[in-house]
Amino acid sequence: MSHERDLTDLINSKISSGEVELPVFDDIALQINREVNENRLDAEHICSIIEEDQVLVTDLLRMANSSFFSGLSPVSNLREAAVRLGIRQIASIVFSVSQKRLYSASRGMFKTRLTRLWQHTSAVSVGARWLAANAGYRNLADEAFVAGLLHDIGKLSLLCILEELISSEGLELSDETIDSVLQDMHSEHGAQLLTMWNLPESYKTIVLHLNDAVANPHNPVLCMIRLVDKACILEDINDIPSDEHVELEKMPEVAALSLSDGDLAELRLVLQEVRGERQAAAA
Repeated sequence: MSHERDLTDLINSKISSGEVELPVFDDIALQINREVNENRLDAEHICSIIEEDQVLVTDLLRMANSSFFSGLSPVSNLREAAVRLGIRQIASIVFSVSQKRLYSASRGMFKTRLTRLWQHTSAVSVGARWLAANAGYRNLADEAFVAGLLHDIGKLSLLCILEELISSEGLELSDETIDSVLQDMHSEHGAQLLTMWNLPESYKTIVLHLNDAVANPHNPVLCMIRLVDKACILEDINDIPSDEHVELEKMPEVAALSLSDGDLAELRLVLQEVRGERQAAAA
């Protein structure tokens, strides 16, 4: 397999034929996300759903007590977490925990790539949430967090497909070819996954338009994800090595979100903290 076009055709053929298993999103996370968006959950109901998965309970409490979500004293059970954080924030944390499980699905071939992709994805989600909460969009903080988790979901799925193809077809692919395929295909493929999972159209819009030449200034969450995605390049938290020259302060998203130089400096500090925590967790 020497040509990228041939590889792209093979990937599309595998997806269409159903011969490749696409990532299966956690049923609990999807149920909670759907019911929260439809305003059908209260604290007691969301706790009863989460309690069906004890591993999820443990991970949720760990995240609820992390520096990015915690209050002055630790929470020790789900109901305390629901009271402190609120239903929507609990739902976004559940989404994050479920997402992380998908990134550990590799049999080892792409373990390093998936680790870097998860570090980047989680950094974008935390950075976008921080921007929303600190730049006048607090009501969009949880939506921005989930959008950050989903913005590169197509890359995760494509890596799983490539891993299966390398094993079943005996392909030998260079890192450059893999990087190129991920960049070219991840937006459309990611949007297909979100449709399959029946997630809100707003997230699909972000996945499809993340890399547009010109941002939509009337979509603040998209502006946040685009901005934080570029900021991650400056902090070396990008999943694919990049020599792109980024001038954060000149991005049109800065004006669209009415951000100051101080806001950008604080955002970079937040991302540096995320990078340190993720690297420590992976060590």
